[in-house]
Amino acid sequence: MWQGRQSRLLTDEVESAAALLSEPIALLGMVRECIRPAKLGVGGNTQGKPWALLPMIVCEAISGEPERVLPAAASLVLLRAAADAFDDIEDDDSAQSLAAKYGVALATNVATTLVILAERALGRLKDRGVKDGTIVRVVDAVNSYYTTACAGQHLDISHPAGQFMTEEEYLSISAMKSATSIVCACHVGALLGGADEELIDTFARFGYNLGIASQIANDIEGITKGRDIAKRKMTLPIIYAFNQADARDRRRLRRVFAERSRDVADPAEVQQTVFACGGMHYASVTMELYRQKAIDVLLELERGGTRIDRLRPFAA
Repeated sequence: MWQGRQSRLLTDEVESAAALLSEPIALLGMVRECIRPAKLGVGGNTQGKPWALLPMIVCEAISGEPERVLPAAASLVLLRAAADAFDDIEDDDSAQSLAAKYGVALATNVATTLVILAERALGRLKDRGVKDGTIVRVVDAVNSYYTTACAGQHLDISHPAGQFMTEEEYLSISAMKSATSIVCACHVGALLGGADEELIDTFARFGYNLGIASQIANDIEGITKGRDIAKRKMTLPIIYAFNQADARDRRRLRRVFAERSRDVADPAEVQQTVFACGGMHYASVTMELYRQKAIDVLLELERGGTRIDRLRPFAA
């Protein structure tokens, strides 16, 4: 199956990029712990959408040569692993994180190493016959998008305690810190596929709408499964519910999410409040709006002659 083949190619490329770090063995082992195929969603038996393969799928849709983008796809996998490691340090809420197992200092060094390996992986594009000018454009695009992601992360973690975000603030931050990685994957895949600027921009629009829809889907799942309640994450369903709630429910939501009470929140009680105030329904409608926008862009691409059959599942 094509997905299994591309997953194996990408897994091998990521491992080759990590192997550029040969010493010390202990550091390489921690790096490999962060880039296990199952952890990053690049294994052949991956459940759900193959996000790590998106640059290859976009490139293939344009040029039919997915292998050309492999070093860039590996770079994005390494950057995602670095972001996850840094997130775990910042959130300090996982007993399985590098920081919890090895300490903040070592975890920070591993995350930094992953960023540098990601930069080095981009240099391997030359081995795939990519011209120097195009490599420079790819490096600039990746660095630009991930600078935006860091800015979004800053806005998120520096948001004043005890203050609910507005919906506009939340969507802006989500676009910067979450959707950006998907936009980057589409942009880089299109660029390495030989697309012109207009086609690259069209794929970037697809990635943006797909990224926002995906983030809201995570928000909905986070409330349904209770994990975002336990972590007191302020997401779209919570923000909408707070704005629609009566005084009593507002106090309850503020106590749990804005005031960061140390009291253990009752997930069932919070879920009931969010459902009753329309938070889940509103989030579902908003997610569908962005998903439909992504589908509309795909249809635009198809009318322009781009094959979209392997891109459709991402907007499903």
